[in-house]
Amino acid sequence: PLTTKCLGDTDIRYDPDATNSIMEQAPVWKKLNGYFTGVGEYLMNFPPIPPVTARLIFFLNNTYVGSRLYGHRIVVFPGADIAQASDTWATSSYEKDGRAVVLSSQAAGSFVSSVENGTVFGTTGGFAAFAVDDSSTFGKSSRNDGMLVAESIVFLDQTSRRFRLVSEMFSPLPNGTQLLVTSGAATYTRVNESEFVTAVNQAYNTYNVTESDRFPIPMVGQCLTGMCPTETEWCQQDPNCSESPYQEPAASVKAGAIAGFTVAGFVLLVVVLVGVHVYLVRLQAKRYKTVFAQRIAETISVQKSMRSLTPDLLADEFKKIDSQTPDGRITKEELWEFVSTGKAGELSQSDFNALFAAIDTDNSGYVDFLEFCTFMGKCHDEYVEARATGRRGDAISRTSRRISERVSSGGTGSAAAAAAAVSQIADIEEEKEGEA
Repeated sequence: PLTTKCLGDTDIRYDPDATNSIMEQAPVWKKLNGYFTGVGEYLMNFPPIPPVTARLIFFLNNTYVGSRLYGHRIVVFPGADIAQASDTWATSSYEKDGRAVVLSSQAAGSFVSSVENGTVFGTTGGFAAFAVDDSSTFGKSSRNDGMLVAESIVFLDQTSRRFRLVSEMFSPLPNGTQLLVTSGAATYTRVNESEFVTAVNQAYNTYNVTESDRFPIPMVGQCLTGMCPTETEWCQQDPNCSESPYQEPAASVKAGAIAGFTVAGFVLLVVVLVGVHVYLVRLQAKRYKTVFAQRIAETISVQKSMRSLTPDLLADEFKKIDSQTPDGRITKEELWEFVSTGKAGELSQSDFNALFAAIDTDNSGYVDFLEFCTFMGKCHDEYVEARATGRRGDAISRTSRRISERVSSGGTGSAAAAAAAVSQIADIEEEKEGEA
């Protein structure tokens, strides 16, 4: 006989009649439904690479359908001419306590071309967001690789038009402590569909986003990235099509069907990709600069600073590289021959292409003597700025050609001036490093 009290009478997890709609369990989720635009700054810290801060523009659309959340997001990177799209799928939980559990997230676009697409957070150790009250949430995850992620959302006004999202990610260190690797915040504002479409197109045009990265808007449906979860994957955790682990004992199970669910969730994963992207780019620059410097050190002796580079040394080193067709210009083939020989180590084709692009600042397809001296003096930014502002412009190109011709014929007069500039700029950089 059924004499024991049903667990569902005191524990909502066992009550099949309790609502599974997150918007009924916690009103804050209903406030996150719809279109939003946002702006934020994120810090990426991946030692030994110096920390970098990026300004990002966000476009978000959360759509609730039954027991599932479809979260679509576009991120525009000002100054980079690219955008990134991501999908986040989440469901309600068996706890029925207002939390949302992320099923998976996907990203697409040229920004993530070097990162393998796939599930970012799965059901094991995945991201879960909890309702703190009617105007705020807190989310966290503990990934299988030891990374910790935390983020919070707080609405800023009584009309629920604006909210602030703050997120942080930590990486475990061998000594047992945690290193902050990403940290950022963004403020979002609710808009209607027309305003949303206008804002996205305006960002595309203002920041010259390439056509291949202009994802369709308005964002509707299940997938923006084209990589959707299957029904089988959904039902790994969707309470609407899977069995809850919280079951009444056989003798006290109540009859009836489980009501339909409406759920939602929220997660921001672009900072991880930004961090990975920035880390890979900076690491590549460090690799090719190291190989190039080591190769130079094999052929000339530089003891303390760039002042050790005399005009004769600069001219001789330039002519060593300009060996196949000595015409005062280093071709890509000649530079490859130089860096791929000796004891400096191997340089991949991708790293070499980045090295050549860094030296060939005017994109002429070859390196002249002034570009060579500029790269040796570590003053690339100043050189590019001078060209961009037009203060040197064509005069630099003409001077560079005259210097290259003199070097090719054995003269060092013009080389002396270039070497002096290189030494002076190098000393300034050394003083900056000392102050840091």
